[in-house]
Amino acid sequence: MDHDQIKALTSIAHEHHGLFRRDQAAELGVTRTQLLGLIRSGWCDHPRRGVYRVAGAPRTSDQLAQAAVWFAGDDAVLSHRCGARIWRIPGFGGADPELTKPRGQSQRRSYGLVHGSLVLPQAHRTVHRSMPVTTVARTIFDLAGVVRADRVERALDHALSTRLCTLGQVQQAFFALARQGRRGTVTMRGLLEDRGEGYIAPASELERKGRAVFAAHGLPMPAFEVDLGSDAWVGRVDCVWRDQRVIVELDSRRHHSALLDRESDRRRDNELMAAGWRVLRVTWDDLHQRPASVARWIRAALASAAA
Repeated sequence: MDHDQIKALTSIAHEHHGLFRRDQAAELGVTRTQLLGLIRSGWCDHPRRGVYRVAGAPRTSDQLAQAAVWFAGDDAVLSHRCGARIWRIPGFGGADPELTKPRGQSQRRSYGLVHGSLVLPQAHRTVHRSMPVTTVARTIFDLAGVVRADRVERALDHALSTRLCTLGQVQQAFFALARQGRRGTVTMRGLLEDRGEGYIAPASELERKGRAVFAAHGLPMPAFEVDLGSDAWVGRVDCVWRDQRVIVELDSRRHHSALLDRESDRRRDNELMAAGWRVLRVTWDDLHQRPASVARWIRAALASAAA
């Protein structure tokens, strides 16, 4: 083998989590005998039929997924929990290889869990971080068939708030897949019914918890993530009841612990109060440990504004 061939194989492996395929090597003019020579020399090994790994490449979850989907064939895509991990949806970081192939029965194979699907159109397939994977909208629907509804809800709202997909795309996937008896249909129907036109997904787990506390204690739901200021922009606030001119800021330990953050928050609060707003600050611990107190504070502020 010449230097250019080695360099080209290294480049392919670099783009595919340390792996390359036999057909990719063949396109470069590398024969099977030469590949055997590379294995004997320790330059690479052979973890799956037709799949090779460059020595020294870190063994990662992405590498396992890449090897699995290549080994499973050209019609396979990574999906379900593994798809969520590839899209970096929180809560699925440790997912093992999981794939979907057209038709066939769901079964566990040596390289991962394989789902058979009668409906896997090209519109539900894409490539992300070099790996064939279901689209985010299709991934969310598939998750609804294999994990708890609360995990699906968090995944859906994360995908919407980070603009990985739109609510319309999720609805389109639902209409293409939903049918009586299909796993995930009931869960997804409920989630979509709760998210009509104008729905804004929580921007964080903190906001999600805030929404839950407001709803559980019968508080009117505020507007979320609102820019305030007339002639001059004052800032973006977490929760606002406009008619009562009440603001609630949801403070996480991570983002509101540094001195500069606290000083910035204080100056903005002063500007808002000078403009006639009442500002309450609620922490993660408040929401988890003192939700009734949080509701009482907000209810009192709303009542005071209405008096």
